[in-house]
Amino acid sequence: MRIDSFKYFYPERPRLLHIEQPLFEQLSRDPNWVAEPKYNGSRLQLHYVNGAWQFWNRHEQPMVYTPSREVLEALAGLNLEGYWLFDGELRHKKTRGISHKIVLYDVFISEGELLLGQPFGDRRGVLETLLHYRGDYHVLSLAPQYAENFRQVFGLLTQDEEIEGLVIKNLQGQLQLGRSQAVESRWMWKVREPSGRYQF
Repeated sequence: MRIDSFKYFYPERPRLLHIEQPLFEQLSRDPNWVAEPKYNGSRLQLHYVNGAWQFWNRHEQPMVYTPSREVLEALAGLNLEGYWLFDGELRHKKTRGISHKIVLYDVFISEGELLLGQPFGDRRGVLETLLHYRGDYHVLSLAPQYAENFRQVFGLLTQDEEIEGLVIKNLQGQLQLGRSQAVESRWMWKVREPSGRYQF
């Protein structure tokens, strides 16, 4: 589907999964699933339209955020054309010492094409290609992925106070974007710390 003017799409809501549920171990052993860290930030719908960047949250509201010069330079380094929509996290003043950083999770629109039919693994490939040629990952980064040993990954990553948990994703997952509200995902699970230290 071709989209050339601004459109808001609600991102999917991952289903919740407890680390002690049997499904957690099943997904860890399944090569079709990968785990990514969930950062303590603000969910970001990042639009590039008409040659300008727009920062929106997951509730169809523009963010009250002024990007730093470094953020704008990093985004300009993507050298985009047409309309793009990225799903990510704005890592800004939610964790002590962390500000003006963006991590990307997914891409929904690429050069005006809504990527509804493309599996997550392919959409991830689009992001990897974009960031590969940019070079500096300090300000603008791609969420790292882990293909196995999710329990060990969970334990290691959550030692960092900025990491809330994991989001486990099916590489074949296809977008279910909402136009009026977010929908529950069929291909993403969110695993948080048993202590309930964070609210997802």
